Amino acid sequence: MTTPLRVEDAAPVTTTEQARERVLELVGHPTSHQLWFMLLDARGWQIPLLIPVGGIPLRPEPGGVAVLASAVNQILAEYGPGGSVILTLERPGTAALTAVDQAWGRELRASFGSLLRITGLFVAHDEGVCELVG
Repeated sequence: MTTPLRVEDAAPVTTTEQARERVLELVGHPTSHQLWFMLLDARGWQIPLLIPVGGIPLRPEPGGVAVLASAVNQILAEYGPGGSVILTLERPGTAALTAVDQAWGRELRASFGSLLRITGLFVAHDEGVCELVG
């Protein structure tokens, strides 16, 4: 049995691969359909605040996460100025990226990318974690 990761003791995250590993450690395999936000300070140290957001629609609505992006940006400005965010869509299913995954990717990039730096954008699925490129 492995010891759960304590973000206070974890190494900084500065690459996409390190971000993918962090998502795998903290989100793991999906149990529901939700979004996760992990905040990093300017040096890549994770702020000890893991934000899951459940109750999201299957397909994103245009501008539907803009309020969340603004709130996360405010938190980051206070606790990790100059930092970034790791965004994860958790959803049951295979590793094959779907049109809905791609729609979420576009919406998250548009809403968050206009306000702050994104260190990684991922899908946590039944087979692990993959990058949501596009």
